[in-house]
Amino acid sequence: MRWFGVSLFCLSCALLPPRAEAEGVLRVRFTPTERAQIAIFLENDKGEFIETLALTHATALRGIGNRPGALQMNSGFRWPYGRREGVLPIWAHRRATVEAPFRRVIFQDRITEGYAARNVPDHSTDDYFCLSFNVDRSKKDALDAVSCASVFSSDKGRYLDVDDLERGYAEPFEIRPRERTMRPLSFESLYPPRLDLESFGIYDHLDARNYREDARLAMPTIDAVSMATPRGDVPFGFQWHLPRDLPFGRYWLYVEIHTEGDHNDYYSTARFPTPGTSDKNPTGDWDSWARNFGYPFRGQPSIVYRAPIEINGTQTRSDVSEPFGYGELHGADGRIRPIDHTITDDPIRRPGSGADRLRKLGDQPRLSVEAAFFTEEECAGPLPLADELRAKPHGDERRSHHHAEVSFIPRRGSVPIFEWEVVIAREPIESDEDFERASEANAAELDTVALSLCVADSETYERNCPDYDEPIAFEIGQLSFLTEYFVGVRAFDYCGRRGPIATAQFTTTEINYTTVSPCFVATAAYGTPFADEIVVLRRFRDEVLRPNRLGRAFLHAYEQIGPPLAHFIEKSETRRAIARALLRPITRLIGFVHERLSVGPLSGEREATR
Repeated sequence: MRWFGVSLFCLSCALLPPRAEAEGVLRVRFTPTERAQIAIFLENDKGEFIETLALTHATALRGIGNRPGALQMNSGFRWPYGRREGVLPIWAHRRATVEAPFRRVIFQDRITEGYAARNVPDHSTDDYFCLSFNVDRSKKDALDAVSCASVFSSDKGRYLDVDDLERGYAEPFEIRPRERTMRPLSFESLYPPRLDLESFGIYDHLDARNYREDARLAMPTIDAVSMATPRGDVPFGFQWHLPRDLPFGRYWLYVEIHTEGDHNDYYSTARFPTPGTSDKNPTGDWDSWARNFGYPFRGQPSIVYRAPIEINGTQTRSDVSEPFGYGELHGADGRIRPIDHTITDDPIRRPGSGADRLRKLGDQPRLSVEAAFFTEEECAGPLPLADELRAKPHGDERRSHHHAEVSFIPRRGSVPIFEWEVVIAREPIESDEDFERASEANAAELDTVALSLCVADSETYERNCPDYDEPIAFEIGQLSFLTEYFVGVRAFDYCGRRGPIATAQFTTTEINYTTVSPCFVATAAYGTPFADEIVVLRRFRDEVLRPNRLGRAFLHAYEQIGPPLAHFIEKSETRRAIARALLRPITRLIGFVHERLSVGPLSGEREATR
């Protein structure tokens, strides 16, 4: 590995005289906590917003800050509803001082933004989000599961329009437990909507087809700055090429970071409970799904760190060990509040919580920012490149529908590599613009974390990248089944230069059920394997059918016809409704007989099966 060459190159940068014509980069280093949503942005010494440097996928790509559902609505991993306007409010408000706002997204046709249940035909298959778990039947670790149990259909929403404003359309909002109001909704939002929608169903509103291009008009750099969530508790390095027209001077580098459910004594579930559940008689502003699915996520608000940095043509560095402040819980303003007793800062007993979201590890600073400049001669020479790039579905058929295997041979350039950029898209990647619009690849894991081929040293943060001229193989994840993908790879070196783009194509497979036999048809009918009726069927299968030969023969036959039948049913809401109607009396009869035989209730704690 090549730390020595990188060190010599960086030493030569420090000896440069000031040169206005020199190329420069800004490097940001920190160790984030797990599942962090992050915004990195730059302001000048007057406090004027300059640029968004990076924004994690949940906000930039998945649209969690601007989607259907009241902002206080419960959360859950990949739960599709509830505007998280408090996710990165300092960045959001400050960006809006120099760039256009976005159009606000609401439910298509529901009585209130507090209604999460699918009681009208306004939904279509969702490639990413899915149903959360029932809070009464699942523990917190199940609610926080990192995979979707089955394909889910969600309402992609529509834009709030003039008619909505004139009739006073609002969302339920609890000021405090048992004190509620209806919060007016503005025409505009500070956050982008979803940009990841690739296909649309017959019930999707026409507005959803415009989300991506409308967001790009409001924020032209949104594709370029979108990044996958960094891996938690692992050193993270980020590099930004300094624009030639950025004046020399003193700047402030901000890192705003947020994690859901980061509770403490002050920001507790008692103070900020599931909305609509404080009274014995629940308010009608929140339906049963909003009250019973997911968990109350409103913990400690966003934390912001700020580091000064001199950009003057020479190498400069700034380290910060303490947070600068925190944001407003619901995102009502962009004011930075000083850290106080309500924010946890205990890296030993509460690592990663509150002020420790940028981890304090030993004597290392929580945030380090460096500006480096280079002469044209130092950055001349050949560019590094990815040679012989290949991609294919994962070799294990249990994973081939959502994971892929990628390989290439790194080729040396004249400057050491800072990172290998790997992106994924559903359209061919033929230009730099296509590459920027593609999504940064995720690692092949259950959780959604960035793929990184270069590892930063925990103390020096120097980059340890794959050896040149030696084949490297890795896996990417978070893919959809039966989908054609294009993968792109290019090098990003220490001068901020990007090498040529290498591309490959592959298609994921269908889902192969090769481990535990799920209830195919029932899962397709109800949209989740955790419906009460499916719990009944699963217990009947395991406790009655599997122990005897005739039952096993029936299951074997069902495993052959179940998947194609389920695939046929799940494509139509009408067919799903018919299937539910046919299954309902069967499950009731099985449950009644089962309990009378004293085998035990069939509707208890739900169990996840894979």
